[in-house]
Amino acid sequence: MPFGLYLHFPFCRHKCGYCDFYKEHYDSLLESRFYDALCIESELAAQTLHDRGYRIATLYIGGGTPSLTTLDRFRAWLEKVYRLFPHEEEIEFSFEINPESCSRGLLQALLEIGVNRPVFGVQSFDSGLLKLLSRKHELQQVHEAVYLANALGYDNYGCDLLYAMPGQTGKMLSSDLDQMTDLGPPHISFYQLTAEEGTELDRMVKRGKVKLPDLDFAQTLYSAGYEHFKARGYERYEVCSFVRADQATEDVGQEPRAPATNGRTAGVLPYESKAPRRLPAHACRHNLNYWTGGEYLGLGPAAHSFIDGRRFSNVANLYEYMETLEHGRRPTIEDRSGEKERIFEAIMLGLRTARGIDRASFERRFHRPLSDLLDPSQYDLLLNSGHLVDTGDFLRLSDEALILADEITQRLAK
Repeated sequence: MPFGLYLHFPFCRHKCGYCDFYKEHYDSLLESRFYDALCIESELAAQTLHDRGYRIATLYIGGGTPSLTTLDRFRAWLEKVYRLFPHEEEIEFSFEINPESCSRGLLQALLEIGVNRPVFGVQSFDSGLLKLLSRKHELQQVHEAVYLANALGYDNYGCDLLYAMPGQTGKMLSSDLDQMTDLGPPHISFYQLTAEEGTELDRMVKRGKVKLPDLDFAQTLYSAGYEHFKARGYERYEVCSFVRADQATEDVGQEPRAPATNGRTAGVLPYESKAPRRLPAHACRHNLNYWTGGEYLGLGPAAHSFIDGRRFSNVANLYEYMETLEHGRRPTIEDRSGEKERIFEAIMLGLRTARGIDRASFERRFHRPLSDLLDPSQYDLLLNSGHLVDTGDFLRLSDEALILADEITQRLAK
């Protein structure tokens, strides 16, 4: 059974004001001890999956700032992983890189050890917004990183871009969008900035030092981004995920045939395409595995896992993580959420994708048909309004409604 392997590299040179991911300040000696503990964790995790048919399909190295890692240490851990875990012949191997820590030597070394999908944390091209976010890179370093990725032969890489930042105007976003699409990365992630609890940005918002855009303006900015990407040849396959549409695609099923309404009123689809829905070839397979209820193993402090129907996470404390493993135990915390929470999550994540919820996969996972878990009056209302599209095999949102996925899930799920 294929699964995704995620490594949380817990070190940064500094902490960005908006980031709530667990991290510690980089220290070489501490990194060495971390890798020793990580190797123990990898061995213990492999023992639990031994002879059960699991094989790695995707690898994702996030953090933190993975591009700060000592490559010899990382390479030694990776070689151990390949010895411990069965893996598919062609793995999607993503690796997050901050532009200021990118170099030809780093990208060349990553290419040689199998990384085929670097992900660059661009966030913005506006120096004032970057300063507000505590980002340390300069515009030239973004261009150099993308140039090097192309020059070294990476045919798949991604760039992250934020919107709805304090003080960001439509004109500022338009400039960011122009500069991003001028670079032409195969994949763009377009995320709304939020003030997560406990971050410096959250404290600044609460003190009134900065103000985030209201919901209506944030949605206007998102819509502007969506229209810009579409006009520049990008296809949206998830609310925040865009891929260059000039690349090969993988067929994921025909649509629409007569909607399966289960005795309810069939919807009118005034602006829906009759063409087959296709999955862009350079869509992030690792993230798609999350969104479709696939299994994944998280290593490193604060990493999350979903294996064999069990959800758990590692402690979000590097020192406790290392000490527990040094005593031969895995530093895991069980997720006690029940089936109701899992069903809601599956509906929400599925509706955030352009493909939608695969009814057959959903029923195999939860042993109940999707239609039994939806509010029938809301289903009819959303189907007739054109927000929902029911193809029989898949239930998805229209292009216009995709931005409302979270709100629609709240209404639709029982």
